[in-house]
Amino acid sequence: MFYLGKLKNYLIFCNLYSKGIMRENLAEYKEALHYLFLALSMNENSLNTYKAIARINRKNKQFAYAIDFYTKAIEHFPFNSQLFALRADIFRKLKDYNNAIEDYNNAIKLDYSNTEYYINRAYIKFYTDDIQGAINDLTSAISWNKKNYKLFEQRAFYKMQRHNLESALKDYDEAIKLNKKSAHSYYMRSIIKKLCNNIKSAKDDLNIAIKLNPNIEKI
Repeated sequence: MFYLGKLKNYLIFCNLYSKGIMRENLAEYKEALHYLFLALSMNENSLNTYKAIARINRKNKQFAYAIDFYTKAIEHFPFNSQLFALRADIFRKLKDYNNAIEDYNNAIKLDYSNTEYYINRAYIKFYTDDIQGAINDLTSAISWNKKNYKLFEQRAFYKMQRHNLESALKDYDEAIKLNKKSAHSYYMRSIIKKLCNNIKSAKDDLNIAIKLNPNIEKI
């Protein structure tokens, strides 16, 4: 009888959760939350239910409630890196950059090979004038994913902000090796070469960029 009771409760939970998600997909957020809160009362250890409630509150611009439910989820699942990252993104949206960076720090401690965490933390550091910190995060991301040309492009851009043109040029070289069809890399490399008075090579890169993307802005 004990196991039958547990099975019945589980089936009720699944039914309530499914109804909540269905209502969410229909953008009926009030009804969705009603079913999801009932589901959570049946199973307070459901990670997906916490995430769904937080997600709906975010969609409904109830950011404080979204943060609260991610916090409650973290209390139940303190080793889930994604929860920290999801809460960090709300802090970022609210321009609470200190808390956002702290959450990404925790996410990275739990999953240090996740390049997205480094990339997102780098964006925040860049916009808070910690450009070297942003470069360092991109370097960490590249160490885990050396085949992503966009990481080299982004790090090169950050280096340009620090007037480290030679190192930025090397990153654009690497980006082009990985993707010879990136008009952006050729265009940005042409800018650096022009700044370094390498005019002919700059024009060559610009011509390639225009060939790849005729709409790209000319220098």
